[in-house]
Amino acid sequence: MRRISRTPLSKGILTLVLGWGLVGGLGVLISPLEAAPHSNSHSAVENVRVVTVHIENRRFLPHVIHLRVGEQTRLVLKNDDVELHAFVPADLLAQTHVQVSGNGAPQFNGQGFQRVLIPSQGHAELTFSAKHAGSYPFFCDLPGHVMNGTIVVED
Repeated sequence: MRRISRTPLSKGILTLVLGWGLVGGLGVLISPLEAAPHSNSHSAVENVRVVTVHIENRRFLPHVIHLRVGEQTRLVLKNDDVELHAFVPADLLAQTHVQVSGNGAPQFNGQGFQRVLIPSQGHAELTFSAKHAGSYPFFCDLPGHVMNGTIVVED
């Protein structure tokens, strides 16, 4: 086995290699900053506020979310239930650019983002900036699922 010299370049490469990891055995590389658990905080790298909502026992937790107009937000939706759920943010994201990732199934209409279906034990991430202040309801529109919450956008 060949030894890596301790030059600044080799130290940087070693740090880079050791600082990256695999996600879920899929061979997807993520940085240590992305690997940190999501919380309701700001990411120093991207200047994005991360808000995590857990879906469990047919409830959204938390059920009230506070955002600011123009603030770049990554809304992480984690379905901890054993059934499919939907996230429908009524009017909040109309005519707004939304980046969707995760293993959910997003749906769009003429106004833009409509909803995302999130499988059991799955997740969806919506990245956007709210355009207007107000109180916006969100809910799961699947039959029999009486789940709702509110996103409050402040100036």
